[in-house]
Amino acid sequence: MKNRLVTLGACLAIAVALVAARGVAGQEMQSSTTKEVAVTGCLVQGSGPSVFILENARANPRDDAEKAWNYLLVSNTASISFRDYLNHEVTVNGKAEKKMYQPPPSGEKVKESDLPKLTATRITEVATTCSQQF
Repeated sequence: MKNRLVTLGACLAIAVALVAARGVAGQEMQSSTTKEVAVTGCLVQGSGPSVFILENARANPRDDAEKAWNYLLVSNTASISFRDYLNHEVTVNGKAEKKMYQPPPSGEKVKESDLPKLTATRITEVATTCSQQF
């Protein structure tokens, strides 16, 4: 009888540990799909009046060796107006999806639906025009 109680207790402890580990793994998966970023690029109009794209975005815009990304911009607050910064060089802080996209065939643009989303928490103007590297 005592052995059964010990075995039952051990099984229960293992089950609890597995459930807890599964919950932690789920949280890690969710947090690994986005990351906090601050990137600088050129804010351009997308396919519609409320669609905005941050083109050639880099964490260090002066580093030509750094790969540039394009992001579909999303605002998490009504106080951010992307329209005010159209065709301006800006730095956007927020959470970016970790999403790879395939380069389109030559002469074509990447589909907006394929771009990673950048949920902006703050936008800062760097210049009133996009620099030559953008």
